[in-house]
Amino acid sequence: MTRARTCDDCYFRQNGLCALDRARPCPTFRDVSAGRMVSKPQAKLIARFEQSAPTAAERELATA
Repeated sequence: MTRARTCDDCYFRQNGLCALDRARPCPTFRDVSAGRMVSKPQAKLIARFEQSAPTAAERELATA
């Protein structure tokens, strides 16, 4: 079982960069590993396919 995180576990608090006095971690909480900030995992990038411009026939249907 892992223990609950506290503000004292936060990179910002440990380096004197936190101005908040809270009982529990805030949304900007960052873990520390070997004295360095651990980034939050990034969302997976999904390629978007651009739609081509409508043809003349498609524009005509849209205005009908």
